Amino acid sequence: MPNPKLLDKTHRKIFFTKKEKNLRNIPTGMYLCTVKNADTRERILGRMFSDIHKYGFQGLRADKVVAEMDITKGALYHYFPSKQSIGIAVIDEIIRPHYLAFYRELNQSVAHPVDLLQAHLQELTGMCTTDSIALGCPLNNLIQEMSPIDETFRVRLKSVIDTMHQTVADSLRRGQESGFIRPDVNPVDTAHFFLATLEGAYGIAKVQKSVVVFKATLDVLSQFLNTLRK
Repeated sequence: MPNPKLLDKTHRKIFFTKKEKNLRNIPTGMYLCTVKNADTRERILGRMFSDIHKYGFQGLRADKVVAEMDITKGALYHYFPSKQSIGIAVIDEIIRPHYLAFYRELNQSVAHPVDLLQAHLQELTGMCTTDSIALGCPLNNLIQEMSPIDETFRVRLKSVIDTMHQTVADSLRRGQESGFIRPDVNPVDTAHFFLATLEGAYGIAKVQKSVVVFKATLDVLSQFLNTLRK
């Protein structure tokens, strides 16, 4: 995690709404936290996320989930009038803030971008388990499942990816200005390559159920990042 002393106020952006911040303690599999004092809506949303992560959005049985939680259907529909509204809330309030947490720090930091990106890869490597690899990346899972069939989902998922990409590209541009990154590096293309390799690592490791493959891929990606240094 970047040193707070390295944060540059001139580069700060708003990543999270108040509602998103309240839900950042729900476990996401790849970015683990714990539920703390969750209200009924948050409990429902956290459980829906877990089931979507395991079974996919189309495999979600919301009525079964609330029955197991001893919550009435009336309470479910009070908070979420449709199944799609559950999926959108999961993206906006759980996936988005958790996935953008690191990129928010990256956006605020004036440290060497390669150091920060490599530290992030190392953190993800340390967090991965056999179970998390088998379930895959929650963001990538939904992109693959829902982007071709639901435009509302696609647009929201694209917004998360776009923010991640833009933040990496901006950090590389700042690195060039600070003399950290080679001037011939294309920040936009490199950011795409970074994210494609990271998310691809989750996909390949998932189908092979291999933590070793995931760690090896991220290690090679980290070695590539070294080539960006000036």
